Amino acid sequence: MSVNPANNFTPPLRGRIIVVDSDTHIGELIHAHFFPEGYVVDVCTSVNDLYNIDLTEYSLMIIDLNIDENSGLDIVEQVKQRRDTSSIGVITCSVNMSPATIINALNAGADDYLLKPFSLRELMARVRSVLRRQTA
Repeated sequence: MSVNPANNFTPPLRGRIIVVDSDTHIGELIHAHFFPEGYVVDVCTSVNDLYNIDLTEYSLMIIDLNIDENSGLDIVEQVKQRRDTSSIGVITCSVNMSPATIINALNAGADDYLLKPFSLRELMARVRSVLRRQTA
């Protein structure tokens, strides 16, 4: 469990989230917003880095569909097809969330989607919703 060095406060663990986005600023914002709420957030900035991570430790993935030349959709499909990772919740995000993009993401196995830029409050609500469905 992570400890916030600023005040030595250790929040209760609500879930472990991996953010897959080449924009490090987004990962930092999500970490800063979610940590006080009890979530552990790890950030991965490339698909190559993602392959070196044990995804079975995560309850949720937030992935930019445009990471590394539009390979985000492939990652969603791979995660959902593997027996050991198929239960991971997936929220996709993109600057282009046309109806076709949304349909493709949902058909690949995504549980939800967000249009960039997004509100951190809306993301928190969607994360809670996906995690609630997982435990139901």
